[in-house]
Amino acid sequence: MKLIAHRGKIEKNDIGNTRQAFQKALSKPYISGIECDVRLTKDLHVVIMHDPVIDFVSDGSGIVKYMTLEELKKYEFNGEPILELEELLQNIHSEKMILIELKGEANDYELVETVNNIIKKYSHLHIVIISFWYPLLRKFQEINKQIEVGLLIGYFLNGNHIYNHFDYNLFSNHYLEKIYMNKKIMFFGINNKQEAEKIKQKKDDVYLITDSSLLFSNLVL
Repeated sequence: MKLIAHRGKIEKNDIGNTRQAFQKALSKPYISGIECDVRLTKDLHVVIMHDPVIDFVSDGSGIVKYMTLEELKKYEFNGEPILELEELLQNIHSEKMILIELKGEANDYELVETVNNIIKKYSHLHIVIISFWYPLLRKFQEINKQIEVGLLIGYFLNGNHIYNHFDYNLFSNHYLEKIYMNKKIMFFGINNKQEAEKIKQKKDDVYLITDSSLLFSNLVL
């Protein structure tokens, strides 16, 4: 079993999608990778941001896609300046996996192309593109066949796309019966040790994307 730090979080109370979180997670031997969320600004910069609005994680207010990078830089996000994808990748010197989740909307092909232009400069890194948006992953496969992609399946989304041509399926815990699929599998939203142990017993070569990596560290040591 391998552990991916969701938004860089090792414990539930950690603050995710921050420089500090990512650096800390990558330094831990039991962590196999990190996950981050990306969105496009009005002036086509890719920033690390989960929600479409900045109100909940910053001292400002607004919608990311209607704001420029300069405007976003006026505010602090969980005590830090806004983090760009390029900046994150520039400062990673590791072979660990970097999951980049495409947020935005189903037809946000500009996000796909902009992210691709950035990651092409970091071919030495182990990057995997993931999303709930099936069309965005299909588009990514069209323009970059060298990068692995994975579809997020759960929360009543993509249940009709379980059988696909992507490299990974990333399931919520409602799909534990799919653990036997002949495919590379990740599970997300697993923060219960009993669930994690059940997964490990059935299939050891699986990834967990979790906020609670420290809780599961004994399962990979």
